[in-house]
Amino acid sequence: TPRQAATVILLREASCGVEVLVIRRHKDLAFLGGMWVFPGGALAPADSSPETLARIPQHSRMRCARLSDDRGRPLEVEQRLALMAAACRETFEETGLLLATHADGSHCEGDLLLRLQAQRSAIASQPERFAELLAQESLQLEVDRLVYWAHWITPSPAPRRFDTRFFVAAMPQRQDAIIDATEAVEHVWITPGALIEAIRERRMSVSPPTLYNLMELDATWRRHGSLQAMLAGEA
Repeated sequence: TPRQAATVILLREASCGVEVLVIRRHKDLAFLGGMWVFPGGALAPADSSPETLARIPQHSRMRCARLSDDRGRPLEVEQRLALMAAACRETFEETGLLLATHADGSHCEGDLLLRLQAQRSAIASQPERFAELLAQESLQLEVDRLVYWAHWITPSPAPRRFDTRFFVAAMPQRQDAIIDATEAVEHVWITPGALIEAIRERRMSVSPPTLYNLMELDATWRRHGSLQAMLAGEA
């Protein structure tokens, strides 16, 4: 049975177009070792806990992405919110980027964000500590930033299977990616087109879902012409 999982495709505007954040997994990891991936990971029980869901504002719950299972049946709101919470948690664990705001809507940044970096390794082993961190700092998950993008399921013969929802999101302002150096050992901001070229030239290695998502990103950005227009149109 595939494990539920969530991935975030982080994007930012650049002079050359739109850039995407990819991280290279440690070569010794059993799943996709050495490959370049988007931040993400498996759903944890804590992602659907009352403590975690309490960190999602009511207005965000009302308009969260409509997701369905592999047979087209709509998921319950709590399941959808849990996947989006997992996407935010995994992004913080692997990149240090926190998709969260204060009660007044201002983004988490500066000294507060730097101070929270020390808790990433503990959250990786104890996912329930993510909700505790948010509560301690009176932060709310910014799930409104996530735009539902794709749904991929690992083929049945694979020894490790994941049922993964992909979301796209604009990079939070005044935040910088800080790789954890455990699961991920390197990161790069690169245009989808340049990354596709690097893959074709075998300078970088990715899984098929990553490649196809990159191809869709490249085509979609060219159609819309800007990151803001792309996110609005795809939402």
